[in-house]
Amino acid sequence: MKLRLSSAMWAILYLLVLLSLLTPLSAITLLVMIVPAAVLYASLRVNVFWLHVLPVFAILGILSGGLAPYTLILAFYFLVPGIVMGHLYKKRAPALQTIAYGAGTLLGLLLILLAGAKLLRGFDLSSYVSNFVHDTFDPLLAVAEVNPMISDQWSPDFIFALSNQTVMMIPLGITVSSLVLAVITHAIVRPTLSSMGVAVPKLRPAHEWRLPRALLFYYFIVLILEIMTFNEADGFWKAAAINLLPLLQLGFTVQAVGFWFFIGHIKKWHRALSILMAVVTVIFPPMRIIGIIDLAFPLREFITRPKR
Repeated sequence: MKLRLSSAMWAILYLLVLLSLLTPLSAITLLVMIVPAAVLYASLRVNVFWLHVLPVFAILGILSGGLAPYTLILAFYFLVPGIVMGHLYKKRAPALQTIAYGAGTLLGLLLILLAGAKLLRGFDLSSYVSNFVHDTFDPLLAVAEVNPMISDQWSPDFIFALSNQTVMMIPLGITVSSLVLAVITHAIVRPTLSSMGVAVPKLRPAHEWRLPRALLFYYFIVLILEIMTFNEADGFWKAAAINLLPLLQLGFTVQAVGFWFFIGHIKKWHRALSILMAVVTVIFPPMRIIGIIDLAFPLREFITRPKR
């Protein structure tokens, strides 16, 4: 009875979250759009899950009116990764695998939607982003014309380069956003399911975070690629370097955070000190060098090696 009441409440919450697509609140609720679907799928049998979800979609379509095709497409877009993550929660798959599959599903569906939008509506994301950058910064050119102090900084060439750079970083943006949505979903769904009596694996403790050493090899290749394409304005290899380098650097930051928690675990630091070092590492990018060194050399083995 308790589970039925809980699932009914989650279905109502799901409807409210989906209805927020019709309001400015969607800028915030998009971050938790996958959560209700993942909770419902993980806690219910498949046929019962659809008995909860289909009425929600029907009500959404009715209340959306002329916007129904768009809201239903968006609802479906967030439903699928919710089902994928919910299925993995049912199987008690490792947390990292669940997050990776959720992010991958989001990314794959977004690419399909963009391809469909271009085919059916002629919508091109690159052109949209480029126009947005120009519409945002072009007014500054008028100011620069009457203010010599900023005329050198805000020139047409600079706006063009900024627009071109932004367009090339679209793959990085959608990849990171997909990963962030999956991480937020897991952070909310896991404790929620645990409170409902559904056992869900946790992420490994931070002091056990270690990335493959092969990342160093990839980083070396991308750095060479970045140097070779430094003077190029665009091109495939330039775009590849621009998008891959920040992702690899993010990985080294994660490795560095894991190292600080490892040190704190071994040395019995107060947890606040490990958290402080992790925060410093995140907000001060050069600190990622700790992660590179931790991958390149057996620092953790050296620290834990018995002293003679």
